[in-house]
Amino acid sequence: MGSSKAMKMDDFNAESKESRYAYVPSPVQERAFMIVRAHGQKQPTPVGDYTVLDPAEDPKLSEKKVMNLVSLLNGRKRLMDLGHETKTRVLYKIVSERDEENKAKVLFYNLGETGVSVENALFRIEADEEVWDG
Repeated sequence: MGSSKAMKMDDFNAESKESRYAYVPSPVQERAFMIVRAHGQKQPTPVGDYTVLDPAEDPKLSEKKVMNLVSLLNGRKRLMDLGHETKTRVLYKIVSERDEENKAKVLFYNLGETGVSVENALFRIEADEEVWDG
């Protein structure tokens, strides 16, 4: 029963005390979250956003997905298992071009039982954030 155990929703805050990245609901857009970076005792700085594109997705599920994404950004291996809730496979595509704000973009898709992938969410993060080096 070591660290391979899946994370539960209650575990997220306990493991996030000294995190580099966190999230907050977007102050300007519904069904979106702002990704922020901690700087010691200073106010966190917005470095990205996660926007839910699927209007049918349960907002609680969307937040759990963001929690998993932030966990990955913070180098964690334990994630919440959401397969039983989504009943889909999550696919993603890193969009090569940067947007007008110089943010890298990742488009998430849900692949359902019918074999058709549907756009689910768009994740954007500052191009100079060092999140791609594992």
